[in-house]
Amino acid sequence: MAKKSSSDEVRYLFPFYEMKQSRVRIIYNIWGVFVYSFAILISIPFVWMLITAMLPINYIFSPLDEVIKNFKLNFEYFKKAWEIVPFSLYFFNSFFVSILVVFVQIIISSMAAYSLSKLKPSIYHIVLILFLSTVLIPFETIAIPLYLTLKDFSLPGIFSINLINTYWALILPPIANAVNIFIFKSFFDKLPNDFLESARVDGCSEIRIFYNIVLPISKPIIVVLSIINFVNIWNSFFWPLIVTNDPQIFTLMLGIYKIIEDGQPWNIVMSAVTISMIPNIILFIVFQRQIMKGIVFTTLQE
Repeated sequence: MAKKSSSDEVRYLFPFYEMKQSRVRIIYNIWGVFVYSFAILISIPFVWMLITAMLPINYIFSPLDEVIKNFKLNFEYFKKAWEIVPFSLYFFNSFFVSILVVFVQIIISSMAAYSLSKLKPSIYHIVLILFLSTVLIPFETIAIPLYLTLKDFSLPGIFSINLINTYWALILPPIANAVNIFIFKSFFDKLPNDFLESARVDGCSEIRIFYNIVLPISKPIIVVLSIINFVNIWNSFFWPLIVTNDPQIFTLMLGIYKIIEDGQPWNIVMSAVTISMIPNIILFIVFQRQIMKGIVFTTLQE
């Protein structure tokens, strides 16, 4: 009989040897009941969304038995939702903004975190406190000043430009992210300094050390933060609603809002919402192993 590899072994909340104790098994089973219960509760709105997207409008608010009786797989409303507004354009806008923001976020945040963690400038404690203090400020508080800044984006005597109703208004504000910097810094703090010092002795510059050594080691946390930030930018609604009123640069969330604003029935709205979730679902399915590896590596690394 073939021996199972370590990658095929079942992972438990507790170490395998502790699972033999009855007290530990009871705790494990209770924890499992809570997890499955919360998973079912969380999935109910998504199931309702899918059912509503396929139901005729006159059955959406009917009693449950009538809904079950009249439910059938029907993708007609998905087609209608796609045709009512230019979804392909909105998809492109959301992809373009999300991917570009995430790419720049990862580069800027990782470089800032590396400087604070390994290079440690003389006032890095003050800089770190300033970074983290921005987390305590609600975005709604700075939305109007940020809007006015983008409306008159200028360097005195050099240039002045209005960035409202442009892609730049969607891209520039989120590229600096204090949470990303803090998470990257926590990750870099756990990296041993020995191999970095060895690289410096061999004549490597800090830029080469960062790009050739530190970034490849950081792939798990980069994947996790990239997906989290992609989902956040993809689902953002408040800021795009403020800075764009040109349909040519609407993101997907604004497209769904336009469907609601036009008074379309709820089955069309739910079909549009379901379509908007497809990229997030695909991302999780494709990268779920890397997501779990990044979370575990980040939380358990010593």
